[in-house]
Amino acid sequence: MTDHGRIAKGGMGGFLNPPTHPEHDWHAEQAARDPRWSTALSGAAKDPNIDAATRNAAAELLASWRRPPLDSPEIQDWIAQVLGYFRGCFRNPQAGDRQWHASDLIIDKRDPVANADDHAGVNLIRRFYPEFKPTAEHFAGAYWGKKPEPKA
Repeated sequence: MTDHGRIAKGGMGGFLNPPTHPEHDWHAEQAARDPRWSTALSGAAKDPNIDAATRNAAAELLASWRRPPLDSPEIQDWIAQVLGYFRGCFRNPQAGDRQWHASDLIIDKRDPVANADDHAGVNLIRRFYPEFKPTAEHFAGAYWGKKPEPKA
């Protein structure tokens, strides 16, 4: 039996998604579950326990997203933040289906440019920008939190 849901204003999850992504502003809720229960649009779009109308609405919102150009300043800043958030984090091939899960990542000091295909930040960026090719400059400018002041 499916649970009737709705799309609601207010983001949840997806805090690492690119600027303007709909998961910053929208989520799905279900009436029959705990009134505080909600899920990200990407989860709702695939959840067979949510009614088709809500699944479709979530999928339509996701499909309507027009990604900003990769070279735009806001995306370049987002890239720096994602690489900073996942600094030193690499996939764990021993973890099977969970090789990209945050709790199973391998944290070490290997060269992220030489190992870009295994870098967790690059993996996330490529979900939205498959053409992304990281450089040493990308990693050198990586940060998380407050943007560092430019060096004089």
